[in-house]
Amino acid sequence: MESLKQKQGPPRRTRLVREAAAFVALACACGMAVRATPAGAPAVRSEVDAPPPAADSGTPARFDSIVARGPSIAPGMREVARRESFGERVEIVRAEQRDTCVRVAFEAVAPVTARLVDGTGTVLATTSVAGVEGLLGEKGPVCVRKGEALSVLVEGASVPVRWVAWAAP
Repeated sequence: MESLKQKQGPPRRTRLVREAAAFVALACACGMAVRATPAGAPAVRSEVDAPPPAADSGTPARFDSIVARGPSIAPGMREVARRESFGERVEIVRAEQRDTCVRVAFEAVAPVTARLVDGTGTVLATTSVAGVEGLLGEKGPVCVRKGEALSVLVEGASVPVRWVAWAAP
């Protein structure tokens, strides 16, 4: 009889407690990843090879409307790039130190179809319809391996397009 009990494993309640403890630990770890850097703490070097957001344009205010949507479209992510293009392919993010996951928002002055492509030109995300604004990675962040780059481009009118990218911490 005792050998039968040993083969059955721990009682159901013990298994539930273990599973709950693992879930709580995971939730705490995720909460720590989303936590903001305390005031006065030194800035952590971004692992995404992108210049500081304000360095890309002389007038950062042009990006304010996209950046303001950041907390709702890229919660828990940090801004890593701002770019402006006129229809040409533009590199938005390069994963230098590790695999990187991003979401990219755009605004254009005329309806365009936006695409997020890897270094070989493979489309990783696209907007479903042409629009003057949108999000690439709408169903979840788009990820690339260490050493790879992501670029953005549009189909449609050759008009000015502003891009902002956020990466997972």
